[in-house]
Amino acid sequence: MHTQHERGMAMILALFLMTALSALGASLMFLSQTETYASMNYRMMSQGRYAAEAGVQKAANFLFDPNQYTIPRTGGGDDLSNYNRTVSPVRLISNNRPVVLSWDPAQSNYPSGALTPSSVSVVTAFSTAVDGQLAAGNADVTYRAFATLLSMQEFESYGGAPNVVQTWQIVGIGAVVGPRSATVQVSSLVETPKVAANTYAAFATDNGCGALSFNGNINIDSYDSTGLVTTAPPVLLDEGGDVGTNGNLTITGGAASVEGNLYTPRSGVGTCAAGAVTAFTGSSATVGGSIYPLPTTVTFPTPPVPAPSLLPEVTITGGSLIGACASMGLTVLNCDDTGADVRIMGNGPGTSLSLPSVSLAGGAKIVLVAGDPPSEFNFNSIVLAGSSSVGISAASPDQGVLVKVIGQDNLGAPIATPIDFVGGTFASVVDCATCSNFDASMLQFIYSGTGQVRLTGNSGAAATFYAPNADIEFDGSAALYGSVVGRTISNIGGGSIYYDQRLQRDFYVPGHPMAGTFTWTRF
Repeated sequence: MHTQHERGMAMILALFLMTALSALGASLMFLSQTETYASMNYRMMSQGRYAAEAGVQKAANFLFDPNQYTIPRTGGGDDLSNYNRTVSPVRLISNNRPVVLSWDPAQSNYPSGALTPSSVSVVTAFSTAVDGQLAAGNADVTYRAFATLLSMQEFESYGGAPNVVQTWQIVGIGAVVGPRSATVQVSSLVETPKVAANTYAAFATDNGCGALSFNGNINIDSYDSTGLVTTAPPVLLDEGGDVGTNGNLTITGGAASVEGNLYTPRSGVGTCAAGAVTAFTGSSATVGGSIYPLPTTVTFPTPPVPAPSLLPEVTITGGSLIGACASMGLTVLNCDDTGADVRIMGNGPGTSLSLPSVSLAGGAKIVLVAGDPPSEFNFNSIVLAGSSSVGISAASPDQGVLVKVIGQDNLGAPIATPIDFVGGTFASVVDCATCSNFDASMLQFIYSGTGQVRLTGNSGAAATFYAPNADIEFDGSAALYGSVVGRTISNIGGGSIYYDQRLQRDFYVPGHPMAGTFTWTRF
């Protein structure tokens, strides 16, 4: 009888189990659907983010490509006077609103007359560059961007060329278009930094064998003239005398030493040959530091070439200085030849004084008066011989002289050796009680041509030589305190080079564009 009461239990248990399995199946289906939606949402978010990053990249490519965007400059078509650079973000003078470039031209705030190198409005060209669409599977992905100018700084870079660096905040917006949409915003700071330009005692831009060549009892070392007030040679640091080249360093003979590192994109030590350029060739020489590989060749910009003076070459001989000013086309307003030397004053900030080819002989001396910013003197060429010299007169170590050597005569013909210091001296500070005779930042020689620069003779001083396309030859026994940049640099006379570490704090060039902070948000 108890058995009869248990009839139908199997059916009930089966129904309970089926219900439980149905609930479990529904849960698994719901979980599967949730995972599917989560995967889809992640995919759409990733596509939107990549699209937003593409917008940032497109904007950065536009702003830092000189073939697409012309940076404002003093005296240019888009003059710096259009901008208030004392605030951040930078504001347009005309309406006191932040400077903005946008995918939507109506939202841009940029000078209406500003043009790209291809003579297209900057606003129009930017909008075209940063507004686009891509196919992503069954959906379309769009990208857009706008950029706000946070800062803009003008400075004179090493080599004498004016430069401007900018910092932009770029916001990219990426969207997936379809039945289900997703929008992602990416923000990034992108800038061209101002970096130290002069960190080498010597750098040769040529990429071949012996681009940088030392032969003899040559020492490459460093010192720091900051705060020095002395006529005595400074204390060497036994480090920091770095050298660099796009090619090979060769040291032969004597007991030459480099108290620093060698920087070059080449590798290997040993025999150098065309097609197999090694980093270093030498036996008895030593490189006290290490050989550091550069990621790529270093490019030094060619400085602008001023127009040459139309006056013929002038020779000034010691003992007969009267008339030297007039022969160089100068007046009493900027030249005095009544004393023991010829004293030449500049034309003032932002202007250069034009001078013909000048040869000094018989102990003649020219003194160039420094200024802040540095006084600029344009020589067609300059030759020192017979114990003649060039010096500078300064009131403080903040002043300086910039000598731009054009390398052309008055008829425009190239001069084979536009800087020739055979038998002469240069760069002695003649009358500054608070200056050091070894402050290399106070005198710069700039030459853009492909002629020869001869720094020979037996008397050296402090200066920098920037001639990235020229062959530079040392053939004297005295040291150069400062630095030198040339296509090739050959030192065969025993004259050492001592790098002034102050230069890395005084001379700058624009660095490579780089991205800073990076954030993203999904909407």
